[in-house]
Amino acid sequence: MKTVLLIAAVTLGVTAAASAQTLPTGDEASSELQLIGQAPSACVLSPPSAAAGVNTSFAAQGGQAGVVRFTQFVDPQTAQPRDASISLAFPVVCNSAHRLVVRTDGAGMNRVGGGATAPGFRDRLDFQLTADWAGASASGASTVATPINLATANGAAGQMNLVVAVTGGGAPMVAGDYAGTLVVELEAQN
Repeated sequence: MKTVLLIAAVTLGVTAAASAQTLPTGDEASSELQLIGQAPSACVLSPPSAAAGVNTSFAAQGGQAGVVRFTQFVDPQTAQPRDASISLAFPVVCNSAHRLVVRTDGAGMNRVGGGATAPGFRDRLDFQLTADWAGASASGASTVATPINLATANGAAGQMNLVVAVTGGGAPMVAGDYAGTLVVELEAQN
């Protein structure tokens, strides 16, 4: 009897192994996993570098500011302003539609402090601006608070060029220090 049971047990083991090999593999199980993220609209405007200048120099001041200096602001013989220009290159990345805005206070460069202007002299000097960005160009004068307002329908990355130009000549300038402010902004559109 013991032998029969042993054989039966062995036979059952072989049958079970054979059954496992011949059974179909069955249905496959699957699960879907969704990955979700969001890239918000953003623009990054890196500090500029001087690409080219005539009678000017540029010095970066901190991460988002700089100073343009006129090498010879006026002719020492006539006190008339001299021609000057500078082309600044701003590295830019915007991942959506956006707007480039260049603004001033609408007053150009004004004499800092001091008394009244003598007849025949001036204490203000205007300048011209031109911006090239994402295949478009716009120009304006410092006499306007927002001389450049350039909309771009898509994202763009590259170099935005801004040229500041002063035309020499005209009435002589009153002696003193002159200053003006220029703000460059990129506004991502939602």
